[in-house]
Amino acid sequence: MTQNLLYILTEGSHDAAFLYRILKANGLKREEKKINEYPNYMANFFLKDLSLSDVDSINIQEARSRFMPQYVMVKDSNYVIIYTVGGDTSLKRKELLQRLNDLNEPDQDQIQALPDTTISVLYCLDADDKGYEQRAKEVLEECQEVFKKASFDPVPDFSQFPILEDIKIGLYVFKESETGSGNLEDVIIPLMRQDNDDIFGEAEKFLSIHTSCNLFKEKLSYDESGTVLLKVNKVKYSHKKSLVGTVGQLQKSGMTNTVCIAQTDYLNQEKILANDVCKQIFTTIKQVLV
Repeated sequence: MTQNLLYILTEGSHDAAFLYRILKANGLKREEKKINEYPNYMANFFLKDLSLSDVDSINIQEARSRFMPQYVMVKDSNYVIIYTVGGDTSLKRKELLQRLNDLNEPDQDQIQALPDTTISVLYCLDADDKGYEQRAKEVLEECQEVFKKASFDPVPDFSQFPILEDIKIGLYVFKESETGSGNLEDVIIPLMRQDNDDIFGEAEKFLSIHTSCNLFKEKLSYDESGTVLLKVNKVKYSHKKSLVGTVGQLQKSGMTNTVCIAQTDYLNQEKILANDVCKQIFTTIKQVLV
């Protein structure tokens, strides 16, 4: 039977958790096998990822999450493998792309996929202040480094998964609908807030006072609207991420935003299946499912 592999490359664990919820709502199941229980070519790929990794050069926290997919989802002959690979100029992203391309090379020294296996890759990135077009150019630059034999249009239409050396490459960008900029939180907060406006309103009130009671209030920087920009340790403050974390504690005490997104009922199947953005994301994914 033909196996269809879709590798989704996300910037962070929050993005991966949201995609997991969308796939789960649309009938895919989480696969939790041991590595040696996957088809040989998949198990070998996971093990190769570990063996090629320069583990001793990074800290333990990064090693825990860097070298294996965060989720593996399955439906019929489709495997969807969701990786968290970091943001801009991600070396890990290019490494994965290169090794996936190696599966198609007739080289005895490389891991070989079965002849009846198809491979697709979907980049899921935040627009930030760059927008879709700039993100598409960045994906193009990475692909040009990896797919040396492919010919490229000026910028391929990655929404349609162009084929580069037998691998389909796609791009989805998280953004705020009106401006075209933004990030994942611009997508998930309106969805989570739906039917929970009172809870989110109280969380907003709580967060609004932190500028007056914060331990380092004299060292904070603000934008024109009074939003905190930097903490004393130079870590960028995100009101939106703090909002998700605050409401998340009401259902999953002590858990991270990733767990809140993956498990709480602020997001549920009914909301996901009715939401236009979630529909758009799954429609993008369905292009390469069989």
